[in-house]
Amino acid sequence: MIKVEQVVKHYYLGKRKVPALRGVSLEIGDSQFVAIQGPSGSGKSTLLHLIGCLDLPTKGDVKILGKSTNTLSDYQQSILRNKFLGFIFQSFNLIPVLSAYENIEYPLLLQGISRSQRKQRVNTLLKEVGLEEHSKHYPDYLSGGQRQRVAIARALITQPRLILADEPTANLDSVTGTEILDLMKKISLENGTSFLFSTHDPKIAPYADCIHTLKDGLLIK
Repeated sequence: MIKVEQVVKHYYLGKRKVPALRGVSLEIGDSQFVAIQGPSGSGKSTLLHLIGCLDLPTKGDVKILGKSTNTLSDYQQSILRNKFLGFIFQSFNLIPVLSAYENIEYPLLLQGISRSQRKQRVNTLLKEVGLEEHSKHYPDYLSGGQRQRVAIARALITQPRLILADEPTANLDSVTGTEILDLMKKISLENGTSFLFSTHDPKIAPYADCIHTLKDGLLIK
């Protein structure tokens, strides 16, 4: 499903070249729970951004369903993000003026899905993530764990093949973090959705089908 081939990514601070990734290759198949671990600055978030079509590699290639993201237009990348990929962020990235229901519904509005279909999908996911009673609550009135559950439901609402999760448990206490991991693993097994995590959290290890370690922009086998 995903194939990363010898990806190199450089950034520039002024005239100074900063290597974020220095030749990374990996593959992600269907229904996989994959973790990328490593210290801050190792390139974890950069790798997720490249796979998520939020950036392009300096060298190498990222292929999604056999298509090189290097050859896609901005519009084609947007379509891919909206229909094939879901995103879960460390800081939740919920829209503060929208309720939990509306935050989850929003990607479907972008897809032009009918109101009746939106209602059915959103209510199903609210039940699945245990937030039926909080559907009208705004993010400021939700706990960290509840916000992350909204973020998970929003990522799932378009029925993506792959969800990219950047430090999804970093802002949660250990009990809530475990509950969130249990929920995501359950979703992966039941729906066939693949998850790719970047994480420092050792609790993710027992859940992962495979773990890759990044250090200084290189995968350590």
